[in-house]
Amino acid sequence: MHKVLDKFGIYDLVGVLLSGISICTFSLLVLQLVYNIQIDMGLQINKALTFLVLSYFVGLIFQELSSLIQKKITFRNNALLKQSLNTSEKSHILLTQKERDGIYSYVKIKLNLDEDNDNVVYNYCKFYVIENYDTTRIDKDQSLSAMSRSLSLYFLILSIFVIITAFINPKPLYIFLIFLSALFSVLLHYRCIRFAKLRYIYIFRTFYYNVVVQNNAL
Repeated sequence: MHKVLDKFGIYDLVGVLLSGISICTFSLLVLQLVYNIQIDMGLQINKALTFLVLSYFVGLIFQELSSLIQKKITFRNNALLKQSLNTSEKSHILLTQKERDGIYSYVKIKLNLDEDNDNVVYNYCKFYVIENYDTTRIDKDQSLSAMSRSLSLYFLILSIFVIITAFINPKPLYIFLIFLSALFSVLLHYRCIRFAKLRYIYIFRTFYYNVVVQNNAL
């Protein structure tokens, strides 16, 4: 089982399959409990396998759509990376100015850069860390961020769909579902941003303390 999970990948498992299962399961509950559409989902093996396969492709669709929206609309021009590079001397999460300056100075010397380039610096740090250090923490943060992003998009679409339904046939249950879906969408959006930033910062800090500091100590 461990070998299967290694080949499948934590990103596919959490970011795609688990998010797809969550979307499909919640959709089935909404269809049955809210819209009174009964769907027979027995425990037969063939139905279980069909559900897993369907969940994977649903998760894949939402993963790609949410990624596209994030890159083209909500965080264009690597806005999320730039936010992750903000510094603070009081926060234990954000980089300090010394950490940021140390990373940029080291990479600029290594690559002979004349000016700061966030993308180049991040790519250098990321590929160095991936090639030389344990990436379990990085993979986990990336997967949780991706899962939250997909589910945030799903609940946004669900809230819009229920709003349309409420206009046609107003019911207190629809109002509650609209509120619940909107709340989940916002919460998951912030969760997506938080884990994405943590991933960026962890990569930078790993590079700083294992490469920059070690080389300056020599």
